[in-house]
Amino acid sequence: MEKALKTGEIGKLAAESRFTYGGIEWVVLAHNPQKKAVLVLAADVLKTESGETRYMPFDEENKNDFAASSVRAFLNRDFMEELAAAGADKEAFLPLALDLTSDDGLKDYGIDRVTIGIYTDQIYRQFRNIIPPASDWHWTATPFSTARNGYEHLVRSVNSSGALNNGSACSGDRGVRPLCVLKSDILVSFNEDEVKERTPSIGEMIAQAIMQGAQKTFSNAGGEEPQEETEEAANAEEPQAAADQPDSEGEARALYARFAALKRAGFTEAQALELVSGKGK
Repeated sequence: MEKALKTGEIGKLAAESRFTYGGIEWVVLAHNPQKKAVLVLAADVLKTESGETRYMPFDEENKNDFAASSVRAFLNRDFMEELAAAGADKEAFLPLALDLTSDDGLKDYGIDRVTIGIYTDQIYRQFRNIIPPASDWHWTATPFSTARNGYEHLVRSVNSSGALNNGSACSGDRGVRPLCVLKSDILVSFNEDEVKERTPSIGEMIAQAIMQGAQKTFSNAGGEEPQEETEEAANAEEPQAAADQPDSEGEARALYARFAALKRAGFTEAQALELVSGKGK
């Protein structure tokens, strides 16, 4: 018997977690807490209703500039409408910047800002260790070279083995694996066995701790800053966390206590933040 899918915020899912949104299964690649954004990749190439790969040319006019390609147009028009029809919110998608530097280092095509794209060679290499294998060959956004160097037709692609290759932009024998950035607070569906809960970064814990500490300070009738907790007091107030679950709330309180102590010692807020985060010498 299959387990029922659960619903939760995508921002709480760790890298490699799988979830469903807009009728497509996605994989979490990375988080950007400052922008409240999550970079995600389709778990496989797009398929037809019968389960066959949706083959398509990179560009119907055989040009290798992703910014002007027919595959880009498909992803941001027809495919976006398919996602919306399956329940996705168009406002949940954030801009994605793709560096279209060619495989041989030419920057003729610049940076393309798009809502839905496909990964470049650079992004593919960066996340190679956590990207699940695809079932078929598919395009990247990286050109082999550029028109001024005599190569306006060749595009980089990924084999089903995961190795990189090249293909003519007009070739219709490759699939598409969408890449996009989603707001971290949207709700998605997932199987508990295919996700891991994300642990907040040190920077997020510091920010959370300072916000919590400031709220306590302003609500304190005496106006006194909270004093640094002793280990005994901290243990008395909070139950021991399970060994496989970090006590993020306890760490946040400890970080704020250190921050407050540094402020009392005469450090500026910026200096205290730097020391608490471990960047200060």
